[in-house]
Amino acid sequence: MILFSCIEKSIPLVIPENKLSGIEYLYISQSIDGENRSRKVIIHANENPNPDLLYPIVFFFHGNGGEAESWLNHNQDLVDDHQFIGVYPQGYKRSWNLGKESSNADDVEFSKMIMAKVSEYENVDLDKVFAIGTSNGSALVNELGIKVDFLRGIGPIASQLLLNQSPSKSIEPLSIYQVCGSDDQVIPYDGGVSGVGHEFRSSLESASMWADAIGCDNNYNIRVLGRDSIYTYSDCDQNNEVIFRRVEGGNHNLNGKGRLIIRDIWRFFNNLD
Repeated sequence: MILFSCIEKSIPLVIPENKLSGIEYLYISQSIDGENRSRKVIIHANENPNPDLLYPIVFFFHGNGGEAESWLNHNQDLVDDHQFIGVYPQGYKRSWNLGKESSNADDVEFSKMIMAKVSEYENVDLDKVFAIGTSNGSALVNELGIKVDFLRGIGPIASQLLLNQSPSKSIEPLSIYQVCGSDDQVIPYDGGVSGVGHEFRSSLESASMWADAIGCDNNYNIRVLGRDSIYTYSDCDQNNEVIFRRVEGGNHNLNGKGRLIIRDIWRFFNNLD
């Protein structure tokens, strides 16, 4: 069951001819631990959508302990510029369930339920649906890349693949922009057991596994952007691409560069064929 709230909102949602506009909180009922729970999702669209545009959809998943509202100010300029419609789910118990978290929610199912609702609107481009996540949200984005078929691209930030996440050639082809800090003390760049309880693949192994899954050339090119190294796997199936960005000296917060990097990821998504 999906309900639009008439209470918690900032800008009233106007839906002319079944089109998304403005900011609205919606609630999705999901069974968790045998009980129905109401889960919050924020839809962030331009107040005056262009009637001639179909808008890309970008999911944003917060880190462990985070809040969906944090994305509103972060993305306001891009939404104002008619770049995309943002979808900001709230993690149950402020986390995403990958097996070691306090939440037992099925967040892959939750994401599918959100997508089913968003798909009902006329001004969305269902061929351009993307997901960006940070830390715990990044791990969920990787999980979605493996398990759902509606994503055109993912941007996992500050988390490479878990040891138990193995994308295979059977996944729906998509493009990936993975970002890891070389000095991340929470999720080790070279992989292994983390203080968050998960065991991770190395950052480069993670990128290579994605590249293999979507049929890219096994070799990669490296270029330097500032101090960061950009690894690019090309010649992939269906014109996809895998980029791995090593943030040199970057901690788990990427030394405060996250906002700029997200804009680089969006440009990458926006330029996909």
